[in-house]
Amino acid sequence: MAVMPDKKAVIAAFVFTAVFFMYLHTLNPVFHANDSPETAACAVTLGIQHPPGYPLFSLAGKIFTFIPAGSPGFRVNLLAAFCGASGAVLIFLIIAGIFRRKEKMLSVYAVSAAAAFVFAMTYTVWSESLSSKGGIYTLNAMLFLLVVYFLFKWDKTAENRYFYAASLIYGISLGNHWESMAVVLPGIFVYVLLVFKKMKLNITQIIKKLGTAFVFVVPGIFLYMYLIIRSNSGALLNWGNPADLKQLLWVIFRAQYTDMEKARDLAVIIKQSARVVSHLINEMTPAGLLLAITGAVVLYISKRRKELALFGVILISVCGALALYFNLKDEMIWIMDVFMIPVYASMAVFAAGAVLWLADKAGRKAVLVICIFFILPFAMASSTYRKADQSRYYYNYDFGMNIIKSVDTPGIALLEGDFNVMPQMYFKYVAHKTEFCPVTTLFLYVPWGIDNLKRECPGVLLNPGKDFNYSQKIDNLMANNYRTSDIYVSVFRKAFEEFYPAGNNMLAPNGLMMKFTPDRKGNLKKAEANLKKLSYRNVYYDRLYMNNTTEFCVSNYSSAYTELGNAFRDYNMDEKAAYYLEQAVQLATSPTKAETLTHLGVQYSKMLRYHDSIKVYLEAILIKPSVIEAYSNLAGVYNNIKEYDKAIDICEKGIRQNPSFAEVYNNMGIAYYYKGNKQKAVELLSKSLSLNPQSAMTRQNLEIIKKEAGGR
Repeated sequence: MAVMPDKKAVIAAFVFTAVFFMYLHTLNPVFHANDSPETAACAVTLGIQHPPGYPLFSLAGKIFTFIPAGSPGFRVNLLAAFCGASGAVLIFLIIAGIFRRKEKMLSVYAVSAAAAFVFAMTYTVWSESLSSKGGIYTLNAMLFLLVVYFLFKWDKTAENRYFYAASLIYGISLGNHWESMAVVLPGIFVYVLLVFKKMKLNITQIIKKLGTAFVFVVPGIFLYMYLIIRSNSGALLNWGNPADLKQLLWVIFRAQYTDMEKARDLAVIIKQSARVVSHLINEMTPAGLLLAITGAVVLYISKRRKELALFGVILISVCGALALYFNLKDEMIWIMDVFMIPVYASMAVFAAGAVLWLADKAGRKAVLVICIFFILPFAMASSTYRKADQSRYYYNYDFGMNIIKSVDTPGIALLEGDFNVMPQMYFKYVAHKTEFCPVTTLFLYVPWGIDNLKRECPGVLLNPGKDFNYSQKIDNLMANNYRTSDIYVSVFRKAFEEFYPAGNNMLAPNGLMMKFTPDRKGNLKKAEANLKKLSYRNVYYDRLYMNNTTEFCVSNYSSAYTELGNAFRDYNMDEKAAYYLEQAVQLATSPTKAETLTHLGVQYSKMLRYHDSIKVYLEAILIKPSVIEAYSNLAGVYNNIKEYDKAIDICEKGIRQNPSFAEVYNNMGIAYYYKGNKQKAVELLSKSLSLNPQSAMTRQNLEIIKKEAGGR
């Protein structure tokens, strides 16, 4: 006699298959424009990632690299998809367990499956399930939900093995991203105490059980021994070099980042709180939020208060931590989004409770209520698909390859920014395409970074003194190597502008990189040729969605064209300058669009194309009102065409944006001068000079006007 399969198991298998297929269909083919290249490379080579090191994911990722399908990066991405789909299954099982009843279980299973799909179709969960870096968070979500699943089994059966299984899994999860698991611990702890209360245990019994649970937690923590073992056995990627206890703790507790993360003022907290609220409303749609709120009330009324406490405290602790802890700039606030995943799990559980309550109230129309609930995940999938789909996502792969095309070998590339650095980790140690020496400039600040550089690039000479600062280290590297190797720097070169200004005059465009050369003009032809060699796959194709990190990555193309256009302007080759700056505008994404338009406006002004210049300056201001240079430059154009009132008006608007920008006062003073108000002109030019005493032009203008005004 054939044994009928368990309905719950069949539906769970269906949930996993459906979600995994959706993720597989949209999976990234190599890596995303975030930390994914590093994450994949560390899985392939068993390296050490940036703090806290992520030993569990590197080990799990290594297993997936043996799957004979696609690139190594794709194989590690499969782990992210697997964990995301497994998390959806666990949501199904948890909800089915919470609302288990003696009859009508098929309705419970249906609602549980729909809620699992709602969780899986949220943009954050879906997108993080498609790339290696996201796999760190989907692995965390899976382990968190597995802990909850075993805790519920413990509550229902009173069998301690489930409690200790949950403890063991929690300990293992700490070897992945311990901070995320620390934030959900208050909810878990409250739930455990409530179960103890239900069991009527005395304090001695509670302490004994907690002590035993801690024993099961500890083995997972020892996963961090992986960092010491690999650091001492030649890991190719070795962030922080945790070869001893001091450096191990430095990596685990993220000493590199802690000072930068803590919220410093109320404005930051308000901004981050608004971000949290926005996600609560939009990620599962307002309908999903309304169901979640209703479901929380249903859990309370139906005396499922332990479950309400667990998910409610987790929701509050996660949202509170995100609002209060981080110290994120506007352009980096998206970093907090991924940590909302436990909140969406909680909301999915609450929403299921609301739907089951509504179905019970609907009586014979219960099936209709459940069918309507199924519309929600389908609607979410329909609206999210384009944003989440990464199946044709080659932006960061092509960007990394374009850096390789822009560097001659042997050469040294001083790389700043994750989009420049991390693809080369993958190409050097996994794909073996990088033949030059990629130097992560951030690592030059610390002794282990110098040691790593000497090990990875033995041909590069670097012998800084013990007390050398960053600028002196760069100077030492340049002095020791410029005769034997071409040296390049990222188009994104903020650190060089600040710490090595002497090198700026020798930087020439060279494709997607800048090259140190005494012959900047002679390098322009090669720079043009290098730009033609680059791959621009999907860069101009606006039907593919670009998230924040992708826009930052792609913005480097506009920066490269801007650098070349400005170089041609410096040598009075105006037509070519305008051509490349116009191309830069076409390539620009939102992070650089306004600045790129401002550069083009300068070129149009130089060519006396004043009306074109006015047009692009106004567009720049409209896109990004804080670009103060656009106000000042536009005022200069208005002065040139004798529209002084417009010049004054735009300067006043600029001053409201940034009252400490000297040039805007200078151009406003010039406008007042030509209007005949020399006293006001002197006042404004004096203000400009006080803000920038080094400006020879402002000083000269002020002296001339003072003489004309009779020396006053």
